Amino acid sequence: MSKPFNNRIVVYFTERFPFFLYFFLVVILYLSMSILAQLLSGNNPVIDKYTMVGIVSNFFVMLLIRTFDDLKDVALDNEIFPDRPVSRGAVLLSDVKILAVFSFVILVLVNVLFAPKTLVLFSVMLIYALLTFKWFFAEKLHIDNPKIAMITHQPLPIIIMFFLLHTALASGSVYDVFTYKHLLLLLVFALPITAWEVSRKIKAPINENKYETFSKIFGVKTAVLIPIVLYSIAGFISIWLSIIVKFHFSYSIIIVSYLLFLIVNFLRFYFNPTPKNNNLQKTAMIFTTLFFLTLALFLLFQHAIILQL
Repeated sequence: MSKPFNNRIVVYFTERFPFFLYFFLVVILYLSMSILAQLLSGNNPVIDKYTMVGIVSNFFVMLLIRTFDDLKDVALDNEIFPDRPVSRGAVLLSDVKILAVFSFVILVLVNVLFAPKTLVLFSVMLIYALLTFKWFFAEKLHIDNPKIAMITHQPLPIIIMFFLLHTALASGSVYDVFTYKHLLLLLVFALPITAWEVSRKIKAPINENKYETFSKIFGVKTAVLIPIVLYSIAGFISIWLSIIVKFHFSYSIIIVSYLLFLIVNFLRFYFNPTPKNNNLQKTAMIFTTLFFLTLALFLLFQHAIILQL
């Protein structure tokens, strides 16, 4: 007999979408983006209704994408990942559909009611997300050609971050202009997300199966280099932006030390791609968390924030 709905949802939020961890990361990520965007526009940072919209949108779009993945891959998961909650029956497919619909409704209501300035960009982002869920109405083409799926699906994090960055620019009384500095800021936040996504889809050759991984598409060595390059670009751009907003020089030292930690761990697998050396996903999560947390802490200690709720 199946457990009650609320128990099944707890299982989902424990195993597939750790609620408190993801909410913490969302708050850290969005506040850092919002404050930096405003500083780069020459403004004193404020926290207002657009900040709340950005945080809520960030959280629920992440949840929506997670449910999309679980709904799209249910047949493959049943075969390859039998221990996942939906595959073993701890969570029903209908539960995932409810979460997807709930996330969609919250996203639409919050943005339509409280964020008119960014409604067009929100619509573009949401439509693109829905198209990825429907395989751009060419499911067989995408499944038979993994590189096409990669090309069409990987821009999604950048599109989401572009929308969130404009939500940050809409904070305050004036909707600030998007400049080249904000483009660089977009890369600082989008590239680590993409790098983490790539990192978790790299396997040792002996562990490869029907699941399409970047290591299967590009080969282990090329796949490992992708997140190293993306993380390095994001790290060094953040250092350059930190100089503009007058961070203490210790920020640069800390970020470089994080990058060295990541590169050493990734190169260990690069030169010896065995299951024992494959801690790429864990390393990527540690780096991404520390990277955004450090950014947030330097912003918190160096800049005053004006509440305009």
